[in-house]
Amino acid sequence: MRIALLTRFFNSRNGGIGVYSKNLLRELLRRGHEIDVIATTWRSAAGYFLYTLVDLRFRIPKDVEVYHALSPAEAIYLPKERSVVTFHDLIPLLPEYRKGLNLRSQVCHYWFLFVSRRAAKAAHIICNSEQTRREVIEKFSIPEDKTTVIRMGIHPFLRPKRKRKHEKFVVGTLSYLDPRKRVDILIRAFRRVNDSDAELWIAGEGADRPRLERMANDDKRIKFLGFVPEEKLTDFYNSLDVFVFPSRIEGYGLPIVEAMACRVPVITLSDAIIPLI
Repeated sequence: MRIALLTRFFNSRNGGIGVYSKNLLRELLRRGHEIDVIATTWRSAAGYFLYTLVDLRFRIPKDVEVYHALSPAEAIYLPKERSVVTFHDLIPLLPEYRKGLNLRSQVCHYWFLFVSRRAAKAAHIICNSEQTRREVIEKFSIPEDKTTVIRMGIHPFLRPKRKRKHEKFVVGTLSYLDPRKRVDILIRAFRRVNDSDAELWIAGEGADRPRLERMANDDKRIKFLGFVPEEKLTDFYNSLDVFVFPSRIEGYGLPIVEAMACRVPVITLSDAIIPLI
């Protein structure tokens, strides 16, 4: 079967959607399908806007049996009768997310609403959790039999390893560093702990990193690791004594599942909005 996959990036630097895109591509190729890959090298928000609104219109291949948009934004120009769209979440539409947002975020809200309404007309909708499925059905009045829940897979190489012996008790987190992830809460809590035998490892990059580094205030126990490539994820998780994921809202929370696959204890916050089913 010839399938077109449309996404932003096929790599883990794009967070959960990037991991989902890469793993799906790998599995479809393994099963012998012919895949047309459509992605972009533009990394900024403005570049992604232009990619989905303008560039994609001229890059959609012809004579494809199935078009699969790996998020709603890639589905604008797809032929609805042969399209599948994955909804990872409706976070930009939630009232909890919109509180206190700036003008740019408000624009993103209405843009996401526009592309989601278009994507909801596709022949079939895939959601990564039952919670997201129910939200999509209710928000866009989609028939239940037009939706399927397919949970996000993790890298097949993630597994528990014999814990390395280290003198420090290591608390770790991994995410794109922006205010929604609330890594600042973790830093403040850790700095109140007067224990020289503990370390906090913060993995990931993002616009919030400079602010978080200032909050760390040169505390030598707090380590900023930057982006962790997939070939080092197993070692990262298995080096931790506990994984803390303080994010406020998640569509799935893939790092939680990755840490659990390595049998690392996981802590989230009680007010977090993360799908339970």
